[in-house]
Amino acid sequence: MKKLITTLLITFSLFLLSSCASTDTTPMSLGKADAPVVIEEFSDVQCPACGVISPQVETLARNNPDIVKLSFYHFPLSYHEFAYTGAMAAECAGDQGKFWEYLGQEYANQQSLSDDFFYSLASSLKLDESAFKTCLDSDAKKAKITAHLAEGKARQIPGTPTLYINGEMVDWAGLETMDAYVKGLVK
Repeated sequence: MKKLITTLLITFSLFLLSSCASTDTTPMSLGKADAPVVIEEFSDVQCPACGVISPQVETLARNNPDIVKLSFYHFPLSYHEFAYTGAMAAECAGDQGKFWEYLGQEYANQQSLSDDFFYSLASSLKLDESAFKTCLDSDAKKAKITAHLAEGKARQIPGTPTLYINGEMVDWAGLETMDAYVKGLVK
């Protein structure tokens, strides 16, 4: 009986690990897949400018779901101590349908980012804490973050945040200006 229980526990643990592990490197997105305006954002959860701009980019996409698709790429900068783990934590939250909420809280609380913060945020968003911990502790999202970094490096992005609209690098000019700009692209 003891051997059966041990076998079941090992099998269940492997199942939990494999449920978080993924080779999918597709960026999280908002909006229609076939939207005429595609915004690609390269961002770092610990970057102060990203903390201001990224929530506005998300708002732009949410306000225009029929014409804008937002694809979010993680680009954690090496000198930001918690950026890489924060990116992985957001992706683990995404496994439970809370990517955007989690990411928003990371930006809103940049001064509090820490290993403890990532776990307490998962709890406050009512995530399955065991699945979240297993995902984050296993580096299950490492391949995705690494692929996003490689994509940004291939495009030679100058820093974060970096935005592309329909393949062209653009500077953020504020929510109202960008809203008018994307609407003008579909006229």
